[in-house]
Formats: sequence, C-alpha cells, structure tokens
Amino acid sequence: MKRVVLMALSVVLALALAAPTALGQVGQGAKASGEAGELTAAWWQWALSKPAAENPLIGDYDGGSQCDGEPVTAVSGKTWFLGGSLSQEPVVRTCTAPVGTQFFFPVVNNLNIPFPGETEEELLQQVNERLDAQLANASWVVTVDGRTVQEERLVRAVTGFFTAEVPEGGLLDPGSYQFVAGGYWATLPPLPPGEHIVHFEIAGGSFDQDITYYLTVEQAQSGRAKTPGNRAPTWGPVPRSHPRIPPRVTGRSNLWRGPSSVT
Repeated sequence: MKRVVLMALSVVLALALAAPTALGQVGQGAKASGEAGELTAAWWQWALSKPAAENPLIGDYDGGSQCDGEPVTAVSGKTWFLGGSLSQEPVVRTCTAPVGTQFFFPVVNNLNIPFPGETEEELLQQVNERLDAQLANASWVVTVDGRTVQEERLVRAVTGFFTAEVPEGGLLDPGSYQFVAGGYWATLPPLPPGEHIVHFEIAGGSFDQDITYYLTVEQAQSGRAKTPGNRAPTWGPVPRSHPRIPPRVTGRSNLWRGPSSVT
C-alpha cells in the first residue's frame, strides 16, 4: 500500500489508498474565540463537503455557492470560512459574508488519512513535520484593506482524529474519511458592514499561494448579531518575512495558545 501525497497550495493531502474508516473525535485546539483545533477540523469538513464544481478551494469566482463559508458542522461562536486554493496561480474571489462573524482561513495547512493501525500520535508527528517543512524559508502576509494583520491573530493548531464526509463528485472518492490535520491559520474578528479586501499569501516554502477576497459584509438582519459599534478592527504592522516558525503542536492537551479572542 502506498501513501499518495498531493501538494497544492493551502492543501496537502496524505492519502492512504484504503477504504473509508470509522468515526473519530475532533481534538481540542488553541483558543481563538472558539477552539482553533475545532475550527481546523470544521474547516476541512466544510471544504471536503462540497462537490468539485462548487468547491471553494478551486479557482477564481464571483458569487455563487463557492462563496458560502458557513460551517457544515457545529462550531463555537459565529464563524465564516474562506477557502485556500488548489492552484499556485493567484486567485481572486468576490463574495458576500454576513456581519457579526469571525473569519477563519489557512495561511498554510495539511491533512493526513491514517494507514490501518497508525495512531493519532504518529499522525500528529507527520502533520507537524510537514507543517515545519511548509513554513521553513517561507514568508507570508495577511492583510485586510491594505493593513497587515497582527501576528497574534495567526495561530498554529492541530486536530485529533475527526471525520469528514465527501460527496459524489468531490475532491476525493465519495465516502466517510478519518483525518488528522494541522495548519497555520488566520483568525479575523467580525468586519463592519461594507466593502473589504482580504488578502493572504505565502511564498518561498514548499508551495506558494496568493489569494484575494473582495468581500461585501452585509448589514445584520433583524434578530442577528451586529458588530459592536460597527467599529473597524485594529490591525498592526508585522514583518512580511517571519523568521520564527510557530512552535509545534505535539498533542491535543498541550497546544500552543493563540489569542484568547479575535474580537
């Protein structure tokens, strides 16, 4: 049996050519207005739940179902996902998002399917080694409306075993898969209503990505949460080149702690 590795921008899949496996538990993660480990698992469950024709990881798009960032599983807090890319070419997306939700998306990430008998600890080791390689010698930047997002809003997190369902015509053969995943993630606070530009880019590592979202954040409907005071979040300068690789996450009980809140 061979392990197939697909490396593509914000997606690295280490796939065992085996039948889908049984259900697993989502691991705990670093705090980021909700657990970043939980959000990591939920992001993959969201991304893999879409057929290829509607998948948010594929190409440029302007509206439509690819813009739907609502989680497909329960998460802590109100969260809206943005997709990475399956191409090393720059991509541009124009989408609408609801007011009052935090945004969660990968600077870089990877995903493993276990071989039969592989333990969670073994997969966590593989995830961390691959993430170290992805970040080594790389530089990255995340901006909102031209302002660089503070490094404190970026968090490294891994999951324990979790399960994702893949539909017909999806990124993998249809079925139920068990995974362990990790990544370096951006956690943005709710944006005020109006037009915004979210840009995230990584270069110089094992792959590059360059993604721009033109987001229209809609006014809250009656009964929906509003951004407090409709104030713009405070951003701050950080260097484009990050010489320090974020510290490893070696298990579900001792994850690196990011900001206690993204608001």
